[in-house]
Amino acid sequence: MHDPEADEDLDNDPDKSNAELVYIAMSAHRNADADEPKMLSDAKRSLEWPKWEQAVQTELNQLQGMETWELVEPPEKPVGNKWVLVKKTNKEGEIIKYKARLVAKGYSQIPGMDYTETFAPVVRLETIRAILRLAAILDWEIGQMDVKGAYLNGTLKEEVYMRQPEGYSDGTYRVCKLKKTLYGLKQSGREWNIVLNRKLLDAGFKHLFSDPCAYIQIKGDKIEIVTVWVDDLLIFTNDCALMDQLKSELQNMFKVTDLGEPRKIVGIEIERDHSKRTIKISQTKYIESILHKNGLTNANMIGMPLDPNTVLEKEEPETDDECDRDNGYASLVGSLMYAAIATRPDIAHTVQRLSSFTANPGMAHWTAAKRVLRYLSGTRELGIIYGPIADVKPEDQAKFMGYSDADYANNIRDRKSISGYLFKLGNGTITWSSKKQTTVTSSTTEAEYRASAKAAKEAVWLRTLFKEIGFEQQDPTILFEDNTAAISIARDPQFHAKSKNFDVKHHYVCEKLRDKYIDIHYCPTEDMIADILTKSLPKPRHEKLSVGK
Repeated sequence: MHDPEADEDLDNDPDKSNAELVYIAMSAHRNADADEPKMLSDAKRSLEWPKWEQAVQTELNQLQGMETWELVEPPEKPVGNKWVLVKKTNKEGEIIKYKARLVAKGYSQIPGMDYTETFAPVVRLETIRAILRLAAILDWEIGQMDVKGAYLNGTLKEEVYMRQPEGYSDGTYRVCKLKKTLYGLKQSGREWNIVLNRKLLDAGFKHLFSDPCAYIQIKGDKIEIVTVWVDDLLIFTNDCALMDQLKSELQNMFKVTDLGEPRKIVGIEIERDHSKRTIKISQTKYIESILHKNGLTNANMIGMPLDPNTVLEKEEPETDDECDRDNGYASLVGSLMYAAIATRPDIAHTVQRLSSFTANPGMAHWTAAKRVLRYLSGTRELGIIYGPIADVKPEDQAKFMGYSDADYANNIRDRKSISGYLFKLGNGTITWSSKKQTTVTSSTTEAEYRASAKAAKEAVWLRTLFKEIGFEQQDPTILFEDNTAAISIARDPQFHAKSKNFDVKHHYVCEKLRDKYIDIHYCPTEDMIADILTKSLPKPRHEKLSVGK
């Protein structure tokens, strides 16, 4: 059954498909630089053609070396292909590699004939953040490896034929009968994930039930963790020699590039300071690409993403110019959304509000979206910093806590409330959410109670994750709430007068409180840090609650 709550989530829910969101966001900026060719013919006309030509030949050599196809007589409708040309850059934006990838035009595949199942998971962003947080506290070794031609490790089960690619031709009309899962095919990601999963399990790893794209192997006091985002592997160990051993194992499984300590993964920059024992995650370059695309690279700084007095209503475009700009609005909001779920909870509430108008944005919505860009222009280097925790018992170093909040009847269009939660381990934020509730609530208490139920679910998931990687929470997870009536109802279900109309599913928080998974504590409103996820705040309070401040 379809869950309507999934339609309005702005959190790290796997049902939202982090991979799809990242693909859309990153694709929107892949050609932000005018000199990055969109087609091979463009590359041939550029002064950089020798470098692109070498990249194309390198890709063809790899495809042939892995026996990706064989030439056969053509069937009726072979799929097409195209070259995707990308300049790989480092954290400083310097070009480090010219990459050419041959991609099959999978959109022409026929379901049931050319492919069946296609789902392929990727590691959840909050899993990456949680493990990075532990790595900063415990001073773990961290590495990054890139699997070369990852999809080509999968064997194609269906018969799929493809035209010979530009730059490779035997002078006949024969076509390529694909033997391996080439990039672009609907099933390629799934087949690669199956191969990777099997090899890691054979090597003694176990995948986490809390995240099927995170793998762990514990031998005595030695820990090895591998997280998988398509062909990008982040690896963690608590021993230097073990890191070398793990890299050697992975090199025996696949053709990989050792990238050393991670500096960037899926647009997220990772900066480690060993002397201070800190790890910072941010999206400076990604944000700069959004600013560049929208002509706001040198925009004047604004102190908060949305003015508290701004009213956003349902508006149809009123002019031809506004109609022409509709498509760009959805792309911009999608780009902002990735920043909001990856490293910037300070814009999560604003982006959640803007996302409600992607079908018919008016000038007010465009103005608000551009304001977020101006805010990001002045805070582009802001990120989340994970550092050591002082004066804490060893058994409490991995103890996290959460904050839950709601803004009652916030939306003037439908009077639905906004829920927000945020979880921290020490001073480092590891997960958060800002979402509009799916139905109207009758009181502030009900809105807060609903929000606490969502936060309780996240707490239970985090407890499972930490238990699986060897850091089981010994005590109930503290969940801070600033509404005393909501706390009373959670602690005493017999408090019937105010809760008799509450939906059954929201009593989840009572059950987890009773089972000692969570413990709800009162938090004064002025100390409620999840406030930034439920409403637009005045500049002083917004700055106080922003990450990195």
